Parts: sequence; structure tokens; C-alpha cells
Amino acid sequence: MVILEIAAQGVRGFAPAGGRLALRPGYNVAAADGVVLRRLLEVLLYPDTPADAVPRVASGPAGPSARAGITVVGADGVTLRVLRDLGAGTQMQRFDPERRAFLGVSQDPAQVGAALRDGGVPPRENLLALLCLLASELPSRQAPASLGASPAAPRRALAPDEARARLAALRDELAKAESADKLQYQLDGLQTRLFKVEELLRAGEQIRERLRAAEEVVAGLQGLDEAAKSLGDPEARLSAYERASARKDETLTRIGAEREALADVEARGAPPPFWTERQFALGLVGAAASIAAGLYSEWRAVALLAIPAAGYSAFLGLRWASEAEEADRATRRYRLLEERERKAKEAYERDSADIRALMKAVGVETVGDLRDALARLARAFGTAEEERRHLAEWEAQKENQEAAAEKASLQQQIGEIERSLTEEAGGYLRDPRAVEAEIQRLEAELEAPPEPAPVAAPAAPAGDALKATLERAAAEFGGTTGAALRAVQQRLLQLLPALSGQRFSGLFVDERGNLTVQGGGRTVPLSSLPPVDRDLCFVVLKLAFMERALASGRSVALLDDAFGSFAEPVRRGIARVLKQLGKTGQVLHATADPVFREAADHCA
Repeated sequence: MVILEIAAQGVRGFAPAGGRLALRPGYNVAAADGVVLRRLLEVLLYPDTPADAVPRVASGPAGPSARAGITVVGADGVTLRVLRDLGAGTQMQRFDPERRAFLGVSQDPAQVGAALRDGGVPPRENLLALLCLLASELPSRQAPASLGASPAAPRRALAPDEARARLAALRDELAKAESADKLQYQLDGLQTRLFKVEELLRAGEQIRERLRAAEEVVAGLQGLDEAAKSLGDPEARLSAYERASARKDETLTRIGAEREALADVEARGAPPPFWTERQFALGLVGAAASIAAGLYSEWRAVALLAIPAAGYSAFLGLRWASEAEEADRATRRYRLLEERERKAKEAYERDSADIRALMKAVGVETVGDLRDALARLARAFGTAEEERRHLAEWEAQKENQEAAAEKASLQQQIGEIERSLTEEAGGYLRDPRAVEAEIQRLEAELEAPPEPAPVAAPAAPAGDALKATLERAAAEFGGTTGAALRAVQQRLLQLLPALSGQRFSGLFVDERGNLTVQGGGRTVPLSSLPPVDRDLCFVVLKLAFMERALASGRSVALLDDAFGSFAEPVRRGIARVLKQLGKTGQVLHATADPVFREAADHCA
């Protein structure tokens, strides 16, 4: 089970803003009265608990208007809300995900309690025994006489003149208290009506919240919207961009294929001049030598050899001409291919400049990503427009207009009454009944002086808080107190030295059930320690049992401001332990100590 919200009206000591605590899983810290918070949890989670346990705002007629509510998510995932009028009955509602609203389920306390138990609410005994750590449980608060505290001195009877002066002051205080009480009654009624009106207007606030979220999304896409407007028809421009890209790719592919075909000619390059080749010169020399031998010797037939020799040189010249022409054609073709490539790229750059600029502005790499961005823009505009339509329809309803006007009027009236209450009270005022009781006592004393007060007997020491905790843990987990202590002994051996500055190393129980603590190389009875050390041992023991209870499925633990007597390093160590406990279950800590607020997962 996880508690999502606790709300109260007309409850004294429950003072968060708006009378509401919004909670989350983990370690929660709330600036509230821990005792009042525990009583509220008892009244709300256990409907058979009498509502008289919850202190109400000091007002007579306004008493029945005190009310409280709690919203929980059960172990089965069902969200339940319990509303209890502290002067009437209990109602349970279940959240309907389809209608997105709470629907009434039952007003029978037995059925409400059974549904809460099915949702994971621990039994009341478990909550009080293991899952609560309150300042009133500390050993120093339990046994004042055994810790050396002196009993309170009997009240001194006032002299007649003093009593009359005190009566006059009390009657003046009573007049102020009654006036403030009437104002408080009016304020409670207006706040109750305002609560109902706000419940009615909550649907409009939800629509406004969704509209604000949609407008924030649209604002985040403002740059994309302005760039998209410059395109005119974005879809047509994207299609044209894709066609331009396809044409460029096709042209570059063809150019690449033609270049590969000309690669061999390009690699050979232009042929060297034929007259620089040795074979060409040898052919001509051979032809001249053959002619000379035929003319000036008797072997005239040798002159015929000049024909093949000169023909070979001519062949070399013709081959050079062919290769030179081929190289020239390849060069011209390369130039044409380069020109085609340049024109293709320029056409692409020209046809796609706007789309590429838009992609750069949006920060995407592909057209697909740009289409997705434009689709998000269209959805954002559509959502915002739909929420505006819903808001307009909601505001057009007459009952909502009347509720909005009534809310403004109620807030104005509440402000005026609060100012009047501040002027009347000027500070803390007691309950008129308490003032009347004191007036009656003083009047009785004036009529008949009181007899001497008897000497008060020494207060009997209260039960040992640590023993009581062990016994309750043993009853919860089964077994003896020694077995219960051994079950958490490993955790105690970690927490006690860390929180005590290594002064204590462990807690033990003897065969008679007496607790001892080990420290400084010796074992001493726990009862012989100073009050602050006994409190520390109690806190460590309670935290160890609380951790085990949370790990076994009891999902909510409650603490109040029980650590104020410890030094800051100790409180910071306890805060770390509570934060760790929040990982296994929900921890609700009622305190204003900044040490714990810094460590909390959520501050309510």
C-alpha cells in the first residue's frame, strides 16, 4: 500500500498549506504534528476507530464539520479514497480509470475496513507496535521518576486580589475566544463550501493544465513552425526535395560509371611524340642504310629492305596519332563529365536549399526525421486546439461559471474573516471551554478557599519502553523476546555503533528478559545509561524492527519529531537510515527539522 494524499479540515495540529499532504513512495517529510497525523491515520485506515481521538479546531457548533480524507493505492493496484466526516460517517470511493473519476463504493465501516485490509493496510496493532516511532514512546518520556525528574510542584492558590485580577483577564480572554470561535465557525463553513466548489472546478483546472502543457510543447516547436511556414506546402516541397535528390543521385551514378570506363585511358595519359621513340629512328636509319647499300654496292636487292623499315616507322607514327586522338577524346569527355556533375550538384543545391536549411534549423539528418518533426508539430497544434475547445465548452457551462464566481466570492469572504480573526485573536487563544473551566475554578476558590493540597506521591515508573517494544515484536513475529532480538541483531550491530559514535557495539537480552548494552569492553544494564543513550538504543531497536516489518510487506511507517534531543551527526545518520527504509516501503516523517528535510525523497 502507498498513501498518495492526506487531507483534513477543522483538525487542530494538521497545518500543511491547503490542509493537504501530497505524498509519494519513498521517504516523505511533512511539517505536521506527528500525534495528530497518527490519529488521523487510525481514524481513516481503521473506520471503527472513534472520531473523538482526532483533536478539532476550537469551535463549538463547527465541531461536526471537521472532516478528513486519505487516498491510497492498494497492493492490487486499485486506487481508493476514504472520506470521513468526524461528526458523521465514512465513505469509500474507487478510482475508475475509464471515467477518470472517483466513484462511490460503500458507506459501511465494516466493508470499508475489509477493502482497506485487502489493499495492504496493516492491522492496527502492527501499525502501533512496529511501524510507528513517536516521541511519546521514548524511554525518557515514559519514566520521568526513574530518570531523576522531580514531580511537578502543587499549584499555589491565588490571593483574592490576584484571583479577581485573573478573573477579569480571563473574562476578557473568554470574550475574545468566543468572538474568535464564531469567526472560526464561519471560516470552517466557508472553507467547507470552498472545498466543494474547488472539487467542482478541478475538472477545469485539469483541462487548463493539459492546455498549458500542450502550449509549452507548441512553444518549444516555434522555430520549426516558422521555418515550416516559409515552405508554403511542406509536403509538396519535401516531395520535390526527394525527386531532386533522386535525380542528383542518378546523374552522379551515371557519371561515375562513365569515369570508370575512361579510367584506363586516363591512367595511360597522352602518348609521347613518336619521333622521340628509338624504334622510329631505327626504322628510318635502316631504310636509309638499305637504300645506300643498294645504290653503292653490287647487291642492289638490298635496297628493297628500305620498304619494310620505312613502313615500320610509318606504322609507329600512325599508332601515335591514334593514341593521341583517343587521349584527346578522353580528356574532352572528362571535361564534359565534370561539367555535368557540377550542373547536377548546382541544380540539387538550388532545388533543395530551403529543405536543407530547415533540416539544419531543426537539427535532423534525414527527410524521414524532418517528416516526424513536422508530424509532431501538427499533433501539438491539434492537441492545443482540442484542449482550447474543451476549455471553451467547459467554461460555457452555466454551473461552472457560477462555481467560478462563487469561488472568487468565497475566497474574498475567507480573506476578510481571516483578517478579522487575526485582529480579534492577535495570537494563540485557548478553547472557550478551558477558559470557562478556569473561571469557574477561580470563582469557586473565591467563594471557598481551597484546602491545603496533599503531598503528591512519587510517580510510579512507567514500563520499560524497550522491553515493551521487544514483547510487541515477539508477539508480531512469533517466538520469544530473545528470538525477536536475535532476528535483528545483525542490523543492530551495524546501526548502534554508527549512531553512537562507536561507544556501543550491541544490545543483548538475558534469560530474565533484561536488556544490556555492550560498550567500552564491558556489558552494563541498559537501565543504568543516561536518558539520551537509552533513547538512542530505543530508536535503533525500533528502526531495526521497522525495517524488518517494511521488508515483510507492511508498506507504510510513521514517525514524528522524536530525534530532537540527539546531536546533528546522530540525526543525519538516522536520516540516512530512514532514506534507506524508504526503498522498501513508504516512510512518513512528521518533522520540521531541516536535517531530515534535506535527506527526504519528497517534502510535503
